[in-house]
Amino acid sequence: MSKSIFEDNLSYPKEKEIIKYTGPEPFRIYGSMGNLFKDVFELAGKDVFEDKIKWDALTDNKSFNVKWHVEKKFDGWTKVEVIVVILGKQNSKTREGDIIITVVPTFITEIDMGFFQKTFWWMYYFIYYKKKRIEDFYRAKSLINKFKQEIGNLYGMELQESI
Repeated sequence: MSKSIFEDNLSYPKEKEIIKYTGPEPFRIYGSMGNLFKDVFELAGKDVFEDKIKWDALTDNKSFNVKWHVEKKFDGWTKVEVIVVILGKQNSKTREGDIIITVVPTFITEIDMGFFQKTFWWMYYFIYYKKKRIEDFYRAKSLINKFKQEIGNLYGMELQESI
């Protein structure tokens, strides 16, 4: 069996989306992120993975580092994978601070096929699946833009959509 993988960057021409915020309550995103993933990407709780959470509780300026990843499947071959990393700090007395949110969205199609299946797969791809994959790509792109807008709404910021 051979595996063919097609990956597209949903934040093109940039490598990743970076959102910066300075102001009151930057840590509030931590409590909201799970619901944002579930609402925007229409996922169940089991599809949202919190890979890492670290924080420093020894000083007044408490720094934190959180990483999530989600996978939204469109069909048996295609999915969108989103990795979100948040680095920030918040003063425990003034509740002021800043964060940097990095969003890395990737559109992935992965096909396992044997030698004889390869020919039939490419015929199927050019006749039907290519059009469906393009439609799914634009749907995934709009989900990423909606996700960014929801983060902006949380902090009262206006963020530009990716093209």
